[in-house]
Amino acid sequence: MLKKTPYFIISFLAIAILSGILSIVERAHAGRTGQVKKEEAFTRPKPTKPIQPGIPTVDRFQEDKVFLENADSLFRPSGEIEEVQIVKGSVKFRQGGMWMFCDSAYYYPVRNSLDAFGHVVMEQGDTLFVYSDRLYYDGSIRHAVLVNGPSQREVKLKNREVTLTTDSLDYDLIQERGWYAVGGKLDDGVNVLTSRYGEYSPSTKIADFTDNVLLVNNRDGYKLRTEKLIYNTATNIADIRTETIIESANDTILTRSGQYNTTSDNAVLTSRSTILHRDSAGNVTTLEGDTLIYDKIRHISEAKMRDKPMVLTDTARKMILIGGYGLYNDSTRESRATDYPLLIEYSRADTLFLRADTLVTFIRMEKVWPDSLAKERSAERRAWLESFDGPEAVAEWMPYHLATLPSDFPEPGEWVRYHEEQQRRQEEAERKAEEARIKEEEEQRRAEEEAQRQIEEEYPQEGVVVETSEWDIEGDDVSETLPTYLEDTELHLAASSADEPVTEDPEDASLSTEENKPTSPPDPMLPRLDKWGRDSVNMVDKEFYAAKAIGKARFFKSDLQGVADTITYQQYDSMLYLLRKPIVWSGERQISGGEILVHLIDSVADWAHLPKGGLIVEHIDEEFYNQLSGADIKAFLKDNELKHLVVDGSVETIFLPMENDSTYNKLVYAESSYLTVDMDGKAMNRLKMWPDVEGTVKPLFLVKKSEDKYLLTFGGPRGWHEDLRPVRVWYGDRVTWEDELGEVPEALIEYFGN
Repeated sequence: MLKKTPYFIISFLAIAILSGILSIVERAHAGRTGQVKKEEAFTRPKPTKPIQPGIPTVDRFQEDKVFLENADSLFRPSGEIEEVQIVKGSVKFRQGGMWMFCDSAYYYPVRNSLDAFGHVVMEQGDTLFVYSDRLYYDGSIRHAVLVNGPSQREVKLKNREVTLTTDSLDYDLIQERGWYAVGGKLDDGVNVLTSRYGEYSPSTKIADFTDNVLLVNNRDGYKLRTEKLIYNTATNIADIRTETIIESANDTILTRSGQYNTTSDNAVLTSRSTILHRDSAGNVTTLEGDTLIYDKIRHISEAKMRDKPMVLTDTARKMILIGGYGLYNDSTRESRATDYPLLIEYSRADTLFLRADTLVTFIRMEKVWPDSLAKERSAERRAWLESFDGPEAVAEWMPYHLATLPSDFPEPGEWVRYHEEQQRRQEEAERKAEEARIKEEEEQRRAEEEAQRQIEEEYPQEGVVVETSEWDIEGDDVSETLPTYLEDTELHLAASSADEPVTEDPEDASLSTEENKPTSPPDPMLPRLDKWGRDSVNMVDKEFYAAKAIGKARFFKSDLQGVADTITYQQYDSMLYLLRKPIVWSGERQISGGEILVHLIDSVADWAHLPKGGLIVEHIDEEFYNQLSGADIKAFLKDNELKHLVVDGSVETIFLPMENDSTYNKLVYAESSYLTVDMDGKAMNRLKMWPDVEGTVKPLFLVKKSEDKYLLTFGGPRGWHEDLRPVRVWYGDRVTWEDELGEVPEALIEYFGN
């Protein structure tokens, strides 16, 4: 059996037996010599710090070297061409003041670089932190490439309040600049900016964004869209370099260059820019200028001119305001223009052009009736409301029982007595009006007789006799002698004087002032109802438009022109005020006075008033003019035609009656204290002058070479101010002004300067 056993097995067994024998002999020998190790009698304390391999003495703060500061394990593969160390667990690197942490890394000491993986963090001081999943770092040029991954879904750079996130980030430690080219986002607490390409420098706080740039403000939510933007995270100022749109809830800005302070919401735009303001009703007002200053907090925008003027357009009111300088307050909706300003109002086919040294438009708030109560109640409706005798009658009519009534509601007896008193006052007023009418007719009759007597005495031999059928100062039809300067005028003058009886169109209630006069103070015990049965407590606030032209104001329409030192329009009372040396032209007619007040309905004149004296002139032929002057002139119009004319005090008139063959052969002069004219279309129904009338009628051949053909207030041809009359060329040929705004005529400067 032994012979069959392989030789190598026998050798292995022999070696094992020999090793055991030698071990027994060694222990026996150690016991004899006293070298057996005895057990210690105390427990050795555990070390308080981990035992780490010693680091060679070297300057570890060299700015150009990357040092491995810590790792749980280190492995150096053999056979590699260049030295590489694979480190894992709490890995820490440092280069100068920059620390780098990761889960694992390949470290290349010779190349002075590393590739880090898992929860990568770069730290520089206490201000800059970068987080990623992977880091490829070249210490020789101090350049890092950071990429997202499973451990960090986004590459994130934090510099104090600024956070930049992207999928891949390059960072240059020498320039202290990071950039991305795959899309990224920057959030500094004030704004969030996104773009396709972006750069950010923590040292300068400057961010440079390109390609599909979007800035969203964290406070207001407004958005800035552009293709190129420089942004400072320290000042929160955006530097605009290309076509840019800034959109907020109510404003939109279109510009090409400038700066926008996103903290103060203040912008200075240095290229031709436009701001669009939207009000609560959706109406848009635009402001355009070569330089725009936008202050969102103060609601003020300013526009200045370099090459082209500023242009403000109010689409709701169809108004354009042009000038060298403009200002708009979108809170009060006040606008102002200076430096040759021009206002264009295009709500009607006949565009209005207005000029002055300064133009101002604004909004005023007033109490008005709501739409449901805006219309005047009919006579039947008023009678029905007045039919109730007291609160009990109201309660019986209502479909439910009134448990309580207002403490100031009148008792039934008081209500009846109130209406009885009103009826008595009405009857008394009617009686006095009838007496005044009878007295007026008597005065007219006497004045007519006196006027005819004076005319006959003036020309007993010349055969120039004015029959009452031809010129009836107080009486009947005088349409043959109608002064045409009283026809077709665009102005409608103010309401009639309280102490002068005025013949008015009974169908036009707006001309009557008697009805609106309170007969007695309102009774506090009665409801606050007006004559149409409306309670003032139901009135609501409403906005009204107003405009003012200050300093050498002048306006132009195709059928109406005028000048005045100041022109004011108020939508609330539909009044147009021409103040200080006003003149108005319509065709061959000219109206002037101390003031001209015009009432408008839908931009059409309803009445006009010259309260400080006035002069109406119509050019007839060569040096002849129809003329009418007085201390107080009022005119009432309907459908652009004169209905009623009233002249109160110091009446003087010169006119040339047209003969049946459409020629003129005599001149009439008359003066009195009062004058009224009633018109029916272009025909005069009635002309009255009272109480005392003086006048003359002369053939034209006798007055052609004399000055008797002019009133002193007119002053002859010099009083016809054609040189001051606005013409279309003053306002440019375009709605959007492109060239010169036009100069102020020297004659106009001289006229207002005197």
